[in-house]
Amino acid sequence: MLPQFSWTRIMGGSADPMFDPTRPIVCDVLTGFLGSGKTTLLNRFLREGGAFGTAVIVNEVGAVGIDQLILSRVAENIALLESGCLCCSLVGALHETLLDLKRRAQEAGHPVERILIETTGLAEPAPILHVLLGSKSLSSEGFSLGRVIVTVDAQMAAGQIARQRETVRQVALADVLAITKTDLADAPGIVALHGALDGLNCVAPRFDVNAGSALSRIFVEPVPKFAAQMVTSVSGAIHEIDEGSAPNVASHRHHAHDAHVHGGVTSYSFWMDEGEVHPAGLAAWMHLLVNEYGDRILRCKGLFHLTEPQRDVHIQGVGSYFYAPAPLDTWPDEDRRARVVVIGEQLDEAWLQASLGALAIRESGLLPRNLQELCQVL
Repeated sequence: MLPQFSWTRIMGGSADPMFDPTRPIVCDVLTGFLGSGKTTLLNRFLREGGAFGTAVIVNEVGAVGIDQLILSRVAENIALLESGCLCCSLVGALHETLLDLKRRAQEAGHPVERILIETTGLAEPAPILHVLLGSKSLSSEGFSLGRVIVTVDAQMAAGQIARQRETVRQVALADVLAITKTDLADAPGIVALHGALDGLNCVAPRFDVNAGSALSRIFVEPVPKFAAQMVTSVSGAIHEIDEGSAPNVASHRHHAHDAHVHGGVTSYSFWMDEGEVHPAGLAAWMHLLVNEYGDRILRCKGLFHLTEPQRDVHIQGVGSYFYAPAPLDTWPDEDRRARVVVIGEQLDEAWLQASLGALAIRESGLLPRNLQELCQVL
């Protein structure tokens, strides 16, 4: 069940006259286990600025510690803060909250450009991501999923990963890992923490919140698309998959990292050495993956060279939902190999390896539901 939300609006005190109402509204998610420092980090972000044009949805405005900053009421359930934020006690389902937030903020003269959603410590972010990825009404209103920020307690997270399913899923879904309380953790603890994080999410960049530029890097600066050096196994070993057990994949050669396993969650990283992928092949592979695993896919990210039209794209998916491929302005590194990372529960490496054969499909409409059908169309 999705949590209920109230919301906060951050502005410079007046609406931007250059604001474009057709501009997409990027929705970021801030989550992390109980006591990991979400509220402290959000409070710093609210107070220190740098969030012009951002709305913040929180479970309880009072818990963020900003009640004393309220200056006046500008509309029903909307309060103006010293920083120019608008706070609202609106509650309800996330879908309705987002649509109502956009409408009422515009009516109040503070149109929303970006939204940051803070969850409770016990909330799994996947249902929220499903709403953002799967709602046609939100998409038609310009809402899109941005980054998933997960706070990680440097003292406690390694143990929490071993014991708490929520922590495992939160870390696995992260685009950015914000490491808190590093000043309280010893060196062996930091090493254990990064080993645990490596096993769940080798893609998300990690930032120490105590670093001087941390807030900007966590909340504001673009999240780097995953470069090859970001996808590293603990051992550093990379092995070539035995292609004999996979369908014919034309010129594509697939390589994979050793699997990382924590509490039933596994992550696999694959590279494609040669060739471009037809959009039909990418669609077929995503369809095959969703049909096999559905909501057991916690997160999937990939970089591909597409044909017709020729372009480089970034894909991402959560559970049964995949975004349409998004064009890349630049490739993230000098390694031109296409790549994909799949993180999920009870994944089978041999199946994933074989499924990549779908990338060789070049005929639109061919959507195999299983590996048997894939072999028939190749």
